[in-house]
Amino acid sequence: MKYFVGIDGGGTKTAFICMNEQNECVAECTLESCHVLQVSEERAIEILKTGISKLRSEIQNDDHPELYVCAGLAGYGKDIKLRERIERICEKSFEKDHYVLCNDGEIALAGALNGEDGILVIAGTGSIAIAKKGNENLRCGGWGYTLGDEGSAYWIARQLIQEFAKQCDGRHKPTLLREHVISSCGLSDEYDMISYVSDTLGNEREKIAKLALLVYELAVQNDEAALSIYDRAAQEIAEMINTLALHFPDGCNVSYAGGVWAAGSYLIEPLKKYLHNGITFEAPQYPPEIGAQLIARQTFQSQ
Repeated sequence: MKYFVGIDGGGTKTAFICMNEQNECVAECTLESCHVLQVSEERAIEILKTGISKLRSEIQNDDHPELYVCAGLAGYGKDIKLRERIERICEKSFEKDHYVLCNDGEIALAGALNGEDGILVIAGTGSIAIAKKGNENLRCGGWGYTLGDEGSAYWIARQLIQEFAKQCDGRHKPTLLREHVISSCGLSDEYDMISYVSDTLGNEREKIAKLALLVYELAVQNDEAALSIYDRAAQEIAEMINTLALHFPDGCNVSYAGGVWAAGSYLIEPLKKYLHNGITFEAPQYPPEIGAQLIARQTFQSQ
C-alpha cells in the first residue's frame, strides 16, 4: 500500500508524519533538528533514517509499506553548495524510498493554505514572503538581517533597542519601554545596554531576536512605543504581501508562519489596514509537515 510521508526539518526539530491513501494519519514522530548548519551530515542522515524507521515500525497490517516522501528542509534555497549538501544527505537517507525535496518555506505554504495557491509570510528570526501560483514559485524579502528581514524578530528587537536609546537621550518621549528594558535586561545603568548587546548577547542575531518578546510584553500594557513598533512591522510585512499579490489580479489568500505571529492582534490588526483589496488574510490550516505530506501526495499519487 502507498503511504505519503511529510518531513519538516527546521532549526529546532524534525517532525515526521505518515498518512495512508485515505488521508488518515498512521504514524508520526518528532526528533531533534537535522539542519545541516547545526549538525554534521552524518548526524542529519541518522536523524532522517531514524524518523523513517520509526514511521515504518508504527504502520500496522502492512509488512511492505511503500513510502513516498516529501522532505522540507531548512537551508535548501539559493546557495548551491548548501543545496548539494542537503541533496547528498537525502540520497543517503531515503535510498529505499521515492522522495521529493523542498525547502521549509514551500511546505509551510502548502500546509497553511491546504495545498492551494496563495502567499505565506514567514516571520521568525528572519522574514520572507513566498507565493505559489500554479507551477510558479515566487518570493519577496528574505535578504538576510544585514540587508532586510523587515518585520522579523531580529528587526523588531533592533527597533526596540533603537527606541530605548532615543528615549534615554530624550529624542523620544519616555514610555514604559525604557524602564522595562532596563529591568528585563538587568542593567544597572542605561548605558550598560551597549555592553549588554555586544558582550552578553555577543551581537548574535538569534540572541538579539529574543528581545522582541519585550515588545510584546509592553504592547500588552498598551505601551505607545511598542504598539508603534508593531505598526511599522505590519507596514513592512504588508509591503511584501502587496508586492507578491500583484501576481494575483483576481485576489488571493495569505497566511503566516513563524514565532513573530505569537504577537497576535498587536501585529495582525494593523497589518490588515495596510493590505490591498482582494487579499484575504487567514490563520494557517495545517502545520508544515502536513504541507510536506500534501506535496508528496500531489507528486506521487498517480505513480
